[in-house]
Amino acid sequence: MSDTKFSSALTCNHCGNKAPMAIVSKYSRIRTHEHEGSPMVWDEGPFWEMLECPACKGISFISGYWHEYIHDETGPDYELLYPAKAKLIRGLPPGIAKSFEAAQKVKPIDTNAFAVLLGRVLDMVCIDKKANGDSLFNRLKDIADKGIMPQQLADMAHQLRQLRNIGAHADLGELTDAEIPILESLSNAILEYVYSAPALVQLVQSKIDALKEKKP
Repeated sequence: MSDTKFSSALTCNHCGNKAPMAIVSKYSRIRTHEHEGSPMVWDEGPFWEMLECPACKGISFISGYWHEYIHDETGPDYELLYPAKAKLIRGLPPGIAKSFEAAQKVKPIDTNAFAVLLGRVLDMVCIDKKANGDSLFNRLKDIADKGIMPQQLADMAHQLRQLRNIGAHADLGELTDAEIPILESLSNAILEYVYSAPALVQLVQSKIDALKEKKP
């Protein structure tokens, strides 16, 4: 019988699955304490754990603090140290945000699927911006021509499109984990320029307008 111990249910920032995780390794500074002149004795101190997600087998690191009298029933306080939660991209339409989140969830499982889903996100951006053209290449060009994003960024989008094609067609090759940072950087740059920057400008303008209204 396995003697593997498990954490409480945690959300894996690799794949988004929430479940108890196997404790692969643990370092503890929990010590027994006693109050001078009193029979009271308790265990207290910090600890660190390396956990393995049951869904994607990704590794997470947490730090926590245990106090016997405080956490005996509720479980210890903890902080997720790694991996960091994916950065939220401001201003995405709900459908695009949902598809981008789906791509993030398959990232640790299959790089090819990650690329294909990011390509779908590009398709949705083109639809949202009412781009014209009979192919993704031409629709991206149309977005650049309309000034929605600069030509240099459109060229980056074409690189993402090409990586999407490799991920979708086995006869074109195979993407590896080495391409993940490239895929992430390309997709983030496109989405932040098209959606986050205008959303930020709108937010700042609304605050400026609110300040002007307060003036006597």
